[in-house]
Amino acid sequence: MTNIPTIQPQLNMSSQLRVNIIGTGKVASSLAIIWHQGKQINIQAAWNRSFTTAQNLKNHIPSVQLCQELSNLPPADIYVIGVSDQAIEKISWQIQQNHCLTPNSLVIHLSGALDSKILKSNQNKVLAGSLHPVFPFASIEIALNQLAGHMCAIEGDKVALPILQQLAQAAKLNSFIIDANQKSRYHTALSASANFLVTLNAYARNILTSLSIPKSLAERLVNQLMQQNLNQLQTMVPEEALTGPIKRGDSTTIAKHWQALNTTEQEIYSVLAKQTLNLTKLSQEKRQQILQIISPTQTKQDKSHKK
Repeated sequence: MTNIPTIQPQLNMSSQLRVNIIGTGKVASSLAIIWHQGKQINIQAAWNRSFTTAQNLKNHIPSVQLCQELSNLPPADIYVIGVSDQAIEKISWQIQQNHCLTPNSLVIHLSGALDSKILKSNQNKVLAGSLHPVFPFASIEIALNQLAGHMCAIEGDKVALPILQQLAQAAKLNSFIIDANQKSRYHTALSASANFLVTLNAYARNILTSLSIPKSLAERLVNQLMQQNLNQLQTMVPEEALTGPIKRGDSTTIAKHWQALNTTEQEIYSVLAKQTLNLTKLSQEKRQQILQIISPTQTKQDKSHKK
């Protein structure tokens, strides 16, 4: 975890922080419930565009005040915006227009792709920050059971960093500071590791289920192999953990793979195989043999340009 410089927080950390939740989706609700359970933070009020959805939060936090209008939220020390990325700027502006915020009020969002600058209004001066738990929030129940111990990126105004760190700690997260200007590229990497893993899982399962293999067996085969590789990546770099025909330069097996796939499957295989080649130490000759198999059209075009 990156060490955060010792900065005296502007908020009174000795008393229970008053927090308003704006947007009761999976991420914001999970954090709110965990904060409430830890008894360090007062989740005093919440608003959501769908009032029915907001009522689910009250099942976990009976004391929370649900507001049907954003303007009805009571004054708070911290405003946590948990809406979609497209709505964050508008919601932040509405909060700062409708509430008597002070320069010590902290407004934060939970987006991984956006930095805290989007929270700044030209008319109001408030502390701004972002808190991004690195966790796939498939459901609130899973998050409540498994979120503890995961990493959390924080960034924002310098004086807000200790408060953001405490919010992360109160959710049992390990925080690290991310440069605001690097948020988009940071989130791209995390999205690729999480989302594309699922896509790759589906890709492999679909190939197997197109055969006479039951779906349950296809799921087991793919999941076990992927999990084994993820386990190995805990102690190995990707170049060391890589196995299979591409690492060996086995062009005969790769050619059989290619012939077994339909056109759409070949497109995906080609992209993944080219990236996998970058992890190997194969000779240029071996690499070229594989490239001729997985991108025959491109290889022919490259040769014609050289003539």
